[in-house]
Amino acid sequence: MRKTACCLIAAFLVSCTGIKERLAIKECIFSLISVTPYEFTFNSLKLDFELKVDNPNSIDAVLDKLVYTFYANETDLFSGTTGRGIKIPAGKSKKLVTTMTLQYNKIGEALIEAIRLGKAEYKITARAFTTTVIGEISYPVEISLQ
Repeated sequence: MRKTACCLIAAFLVSCTGIKERLAIKECIFSLISVTPYEFTFNSLKLDFELKVDNPNSIDAVLDKLVYTFYANETDLFSGTTGRGIKIPAGKSKKLVTTMTLQYNKIGEALIEAIRLGKAEYKITARAFTTTVIGEISYPVEISLQ
């Protein structure tokens, strides 16, 4: 009986730590480091986006996936998701790379809008997802363009 109680308490403490790590992603700071185009075709090109995640927390943070959309003058150019989860150590940064395919017709729409407005403004909206024992939780994320 006593052994079972100790095991249950240990499991509870481990699960609390796991939940704290997963909730810590809410305080992380996301930034776009670089964009590398390659594999040009007649209809599209592929882009590798390198993102940096800074973890200001005193505990590790876990990101299971990031779903994002890139806009130019409010025109949705493309959306994507990271394919794998990462763990960002406490007080450290971690980089992740995700690949997108950009259709040329979307670039045309954004270019026409930029000419019409006389300016080009870019932004990325995103949601960070983490999975817990109570289900999947997501948070809005602001990704700064450096």
